Amino acid sequence: MLLNLRVISFHFFNLCAYMLVVYLWARGFIFGPSIALAIGAKFVPLRKPKKLPGEVISEKYVLEYGSDCLEMHVGAVTSGDRAIVVDDLIATGGTFCAAMNLLERAGTEVVECACVIEVPELKGRERLESRGKPLYALVESQFERRS
Repeated sequence: MLLNLRVISFHFFNLCAYMLVVYLWARGFIFGPSIALAIGAKFVPLRKPKKLPGEVISEKYVLEYGSDCLEMHVGAVTSGDRAIVVDDLIATGGTFCAAMNLLERAGTEVVECACVIEVPELKGRERLESRGKPLYALVESQFERRS
């Protein structure tokens, strides 16, 4: 798995562009640290409330089915850092946008986003691109509409 992520990392990402890889929730932890290791960047977890020890800052956001919150350690990033945000899946882009808001409040520039699976029908890519952030996805999920 690490070898494949290293190849993907070198193919997609500008190795000099990032100081850190930010990964989301729990499944993003599978990919985020491996990508960070492959490109020599620091990795930063963003988690649900009360999952991280110590002092945190948070970002509440609305999803299509309710609301949620992301937390990050205070001091995990510094002003001027450049980051890539990594997760396993993008649907509507709500979690990615919340992560970008949280990082930007801390002075970090989000350069681009990456995920393993994209659900194009839910238009998360368009939401990120409207903020000027490209998205790299390994797989596009296609749903068959049933009548």
